[in-house]
Amino acid sequence: MIVTLFAICLPLSHSYTFVDPASLEPQLNTYFGNEFIGSSFSYLQYHYPDIVRMKSIGGTPYGNEIFTVTITKNVSHWEDHNRPSVKYVGNMHGNEIRGRGLLMKLAYYLATQYNADSEVQRLVDSTIFHLIPSINPDGFNNAVPSCSGVTGRYTSDGTDMNRDFPNHWTIGTKMKFATETLLLMEHAKTITPVLGISFHDGALVTNYPWDGQPGLYTGQYAKSPDDDLFISLAKTYSYNHAAMYDVSQQCNGDSFADGITNGNKWYKVFNGMQDWNYVDNDCFEVTIELGCCKYPSDAQTTFSSVWSDNFNSVFAFTALAHQTVRGTVMTLDGTPLLGATISVEGIEKGVHVRHENGYYWRPLRSGVYTITATKTGYFPLIRRNVAVTAGETTVVNFILISRNQDPDKTSEDTSDPGKNTTENGAIKTVATLWIQLTLAVWLH
Repeated sequence: MIVTLFAICLPLSHSYTFVDPASLEPQLNTYFGNEFIGSSFSYLQYHYPDIVRMKSIGGTPYGNEIFTVTITKNVSHWEDHNRPSVKYVGNMHGNEIRGRGLLMKLAYYLATQYNADSEVQRLVDSTIFHLIPSINPDGFNNAVPSCSGVTGRYTSDGTDMNRDFPNHWTIGTKMKFATETLLLMEHAKTITPVLGISFHDGALVTNYPWDGQPGLYTGQYAKSPDDDLFISLAKTYSYNHAAMYDVSQQCNGDSFADGITNGNKWYKVFNGMQDWNYVDNDCFEVTIELGCCKYPSDAQTTFSSVWSDNFNSVFAFTALAHQTVRGTVMTLDGTPLLGATISVEGIEKGVHVRHENGYYWRPLRSGVYTITATKTGYFPLIRRNVAVTAGETTVVNFILISRNQDPDKTSEDTSDPGKNTTENGAIKTVATLWIQLTLAVWLH
């Protein structure tokens, strides 16, 4: 059994130069349509081909394409890169519009500032961004300016997308899904994101799992296995936001301490996207409510402020995709073990090897952990005393031995590679890679 350890150190400071991309493309401060999303991504891909790739993940029942853009270094081969992916989605409810503007500006910013800002370049070189400004373009086309209305909220077949995902509990499981939901689920499973955000409107708060749990009523706290981590992720976003953390600046009647809330504690939802991503896709996702009025009449003010208010939050949150234990799970002959499980002692939720190259990523808060790699037909391998600190990525590569190759070996005598490093010829290496990223104090 061989385990390789690397510590990749990430400094705690960053300084991204604030630029509003609307100064380059004024239409970003308008309520642009779906065609503008496609043409803009095509423009960015043409002018920045080394870092931008756009595509449609499919069409809606009304024939609108759902456009996504991937931004990273050497983007034409992004699938082969051992870099964490983030998935940011907007406009799930078609009448909640701020996410559209925020993600379009983020795409423009990353592309146009790549060669102008060395820190943006470092972030793009080390992270794979997957951005979908509008997952529900049919709904948006039906929406009208209104702070609290529901016109345009649903897909063209009348589906509320945030009640339309598979339920990991035994109740409320759906067997039929809207076209847009199916396309998004298929896309999410191909990009193996580490962190995710779904942007909404109607409040000013960061919401985290569980959104719903059987046996609990609305208003009761539904604690997920990674509750502490989700709180850290949520606080990172809210405390880097211009106002979200401040109760006095939240929406009328709201009083979210620290600008965050547990989903079920706020109101109970089954079949939501963030719970599905966490359970079925190993993506640690939160839902960001960007503003009180869902569809304001003034696009210029709305999209200018959503960019400035969320600028630091988006980058601080993205940085946390790098505070992980990551690595590969392979056989002795170097074959990736797809479906292998990475478990952390004391946390009931495991993550899985989903990448064809055998990569895995496991976000964690600062601490010392015992981590186990398992796969049916192979001896489990445990690594003890794996340290995770704020500003570091620890790489732990596992090589599992088939039970058929060594039928006399027991799982017990291979359970701690740390005890047998010399006998097993394990390689223990420490490397340093400096990347300018920000990490919130909540991860200490």
